[in-house]
Amino acid sequence: MAYDKRYVAQKRQRRRRKTAKAKVKLYEQGKLPHDKLPALAKKFLTRKMRALSKAE
Repeated sequence: MAYDKRYVAQKRQRRRRKTAKAKVKLYEQGKLPHDKLPALAKKFLTRKMRALSKAE
């Protein structure tokens, strides 16, 4: 039972991450305004920007 609950939760989290990454991609293409992004997508975006600025 515990394994099943963990699996379902993992699947749900994976789905949330996948949609958030898709929203970040849409934002970068200019198809979605920043204020429409979900919180997780904003977190991904800040992480990405930080990584890009450190690479320079």
